[in-house]
Amino acid sequence: MQRLEAVLFDCDGTLLDSAPDIGQALNLMLEDCDRPPLPLAQIKGYLGDGMMELCSRALMATGGLPQDDVYPFVQKFITHYRKVPADPSQIYAGGREALESLSQAGVKLAVCTNKQEAATRRIFDQLDLTRYFAAIAGGDTYLVHKPHPDHVLNLLKAMDVSPQGTLFVGDGMNDVMASRQAGVKCVIITHGYSDDWEALGADALIGGFDGLSAAIEKLGYAAK
Repeated sequence: MQRLEAVLFDCDGTLLDSAPDIGQALNLMLEDCDRPPLPLAQIKGYLGDGMMELCSRALMATGGLPQDDVYPFVQKFITHYRKVPADPSQIYAGGREALESLSQAGVKLAVCTNKQEAATRRIFDQLDLTRYFAAIAGGDTYLVHKPHPDHVLNLLKAMDVSPQGTLFVGDGMNDVMASRQAGVKCVIITHGYSDDWEALGADALIGGFDGLSAAIEKLGYAAK
């Protein structure tokens, strides 16, 4: 079996059910702009491509993009998002236990998310999750982000691990595309924000973190 050197995790929809917090901040930004609020189900469909795309999609849905720069609206969103305290209940069931188990087995862990790095670190610090990770790479950490494979490859380089010995755990097409192009196998966890799970073409599908150990073994990895 292949020794499991590292596991990369997506954040939103994979480790954290962060949509309610994001939705609260996004609707406050829209309120600042005299725009109507959006339902959470709609906001979930806008997640996965970073804050700029999130805000752009929300603005398009509530009256159209402004003629000037979108970035001031992104800044408003970030300001509100920073004020939302991280809720421990947003950690998906079994998530912390999975991180603890992998860490105890000597597997290096990292976060590969299109969320801004500073926002990710703030939330993980508040939830006492940062200590599990050898690296955290947001959508603004490198010059590229998922689905570009260099988002993954730069993390592997930073951790000094091989693509063959690494597994990616995510919930969306960006995760599958980035990992596949980087030569990394991908497990999709179906409690996230996508819907047509089979169409994503992942190497394995699991319903929650209780299925991760079995998926690791099925894909030919040994965590010890």
